[in-house]
Amino acid sequence: HLQAKNYTIKDITESGPIGYCDVGDKVGAIISEHPEYIGFVFCGTGMGVSISANKHKNVYCGVCESVTTARFCKVINNCNMLAMGGLLITPFKANMMVDAYLSATFTQGFSEATPDDLQCGLQTMKEVEKRIYTD
Repeated sequence: HLQAKNYTIKDITESGPIGYCDVGDKVGAIISEHPEYIGFVFCGTGMGVSISANKHKNVYCGVCESVTTARFCKVINNCNMLAMGGLLITPFKANMMVDAYLSATFTQGFSEATPDDLQCGLQTMKEVEKRIYTD
């Protein structure tokens, strides 16, 4: 789906299957090192890969189960990774979720808060991260 849209894909499982915690860790490390990248990760529910990925600095991985939550991951929280559950969603729905995320813009399209409120929330998350990561 993404290759057909001319996105460059890095499949970390191309040499064989790996555990969901390792998937989250490997993709999280890549995203942490390259903030301009985005990541899509999968496991049974999406929860395990998300927890593992979010251990990395500058990684904001949201668990999504719908097109709406995928879009809001970007609009509200500026997530740079999405985690999805292969036991919960179909490939067709996953493609719709990815498209919704990719077409969304941070702070645009959420009437419940102003763009300034959303920017403030993101800044608060970054300040928490600075307190945790002292490298």
